[in-house]
Amino acid sequence: MQGRPWPLEDAEYDVVVVGGGMAGAGVARELALRGVSVALVEKGDFASATTSQSSKLIHGGLRYLELFDFGLVRESLRERETLRRLAPHLVRPLPFLVPIYRDSSRGLIKVRIGLKLYDWLAPGRRRERYRVLRPVDALSLEPALRAGDLRGAGYYFDDLLLYPERLCLENVLSACRVGARAFNYTRVAEIARDKRGLITGVRARDLLTGRVATLGARVVVNATGPWVDELRAAAGVSERGPQILRRTKGIHCLVPRLTDRAIYHSTRDDRMIFVIPWREFSLIGATDTDFNGDLEHLHATGDEVAYLLGEVRKVLPDPRVALDHVVYTYAGVRPLSFEKGKRESDVSRAHKVVAEERGRFLSITGTKLTCFRSLAETLGDQVMTSLGRRGESRSERIGLDGTDDEASSRAEARAWLDVSGEVAATGLGRDTLETLVSAYGRGWTRVLALAGKVAGGTERLCPSNPDIVAQLHHAVQDELAVSLQDVLLRRTGIGTSRCQGQDCAESIGRRMAQLCGWTPRRLDAELEAYHAHVARSHKFRT
Repeated sequence: MQGRPWPLEDAEYDVVVVGGGMAGAGVARELALRGVSVALVEKGDFASATTSQSSKLIHGGLRYLELFDFGLVRESLRERETLRRLAPHLVRPLPFLVPIYRDSSRGLIKVRIGLKLYDWLAPGRRRERYRVLRPVDALSLEPALRAGDLRGAGYYFDDLLLYPERLCLENVLSACRVGARAFNYTRVAEIARDKRGLITGVRARDLLTGRVATLGARVVVNATGPWVDELRAAAGVSERGPQILRRTKGIHCLVPRLTDRAIYHSTRDDRMIFVIPWREFSLIGATDTDFNGDLEHLHATGDEVAYLLGEVRKVLPDPRVALDHVVYTYAGVRPLSFEKGKRESDVSRAHKVVAEERGRFLSITGTKLTCFRSLAETLGDQVMTSLGRRGESRSERIGLDGTDDEASSRAEARAWLDVSGEVAATGLGRDTLETLVSAYGRGWTRVLALAGKVAGGTERLCPSNPDIVAQLHHAVQDELAVSLQDVLLRRTGIGTSRCQGQDCAESIGRRMAQLCGWTPRRLDAELEAYHAHVARSHKFRT
């Protein structure tokens, strides 16, 4: 078996979801869990666009309190707690420091009030979870902070999302296990209509085989992120006007690890920048500027990187906060709801479901990654009403940890996240076992079992990373991976590590060619495409 275990062919569904990012994957799972027949169609790979270009945070959004978006903050904090239960292998607590200087736009009193309100909005409050620190205490926690004119710092917790791509994939695979069909590398060629002009589904083309099929549906969900208005235009849908989306670009750059805690910095132009400890890096981001360019060839520019580094140097005067120390960059586009006259960073991140064509065409805008599940639940209620059916939401209870069991309690999660007992039993290094648990959750034992069945299953795929050969087999056989980029960037973390897979892409490509039956020409094309991706992450230097 390789890639998709089902062919693209004519079929009837209740709902077709177009777009396989976090929103589309969450919607497909939500509906499938309610017993709705669903097809998920994605023109690239799952999580290959905006989802994979995020700041890797599951957070309430402290910034949104200043915009008086209390509903969004409360919803985000509730979903943060939910995701801690659903995917404990991917969502980890992360302490934040908000340093306040003499010339900061926000004073200590304002930060204290904001943190108290943030804590009050969080569900399950049992104790005060924030503090305002004296300068000496802030510096003892993070000595890299600039000491001059430091007046103190806010201290609170949100969560780090280790692999956004894996969380998206868990939703896709969970949806498929309960009956959905997911098709990556499949482009919607047109929206199908009957003689009365009513939407009846989509015509889709498999980009790998060229096969075209009609996927009938009573409802089409437009979850294409930055392409929402493009799909609406192609479908001839314009009841809400030609534009319901505002696209803003955000870039991130990765430098060597600077701190152990996240730093939340307010800039002179009243924007917020994170410095986030992620793997061996500090992840710096993000910019927030209107974007109307080419969505297919995004990259960070030199000016954008210089802006981020310049702002971070004001709070972390480390010599590694410099262009020469940037390991790589990435860029994405946010699909925000169109709000005329607002500054980019002031546009609400709250999701909206825009219903058109008598409720047969639903477009999603404003998606915040943290709230993908609550968005899916809201849309699911709307779809069930349209279908005239009943079925309660189950997505809050069913785990996203490699199984479809009830979500783990925190005590249960701590037990299976601990690999100490398996180190001696398996002969694998702790770093490899921890990588397996972090990537696959409770499903990691399936990969371990596969490692004992395939030739060289426990060998490392990359000399610089702990991932093993069995993971490649698992990606191809069970995780809908069909390209080299799928494996390096979205099924494993090799392509987002320091080496970016450049010292192992060719050897992994050869292994994958054998598994998938690629011709030498196909292998060359896969390697060329992957190296082009890596080159874009360094294009800011030119």
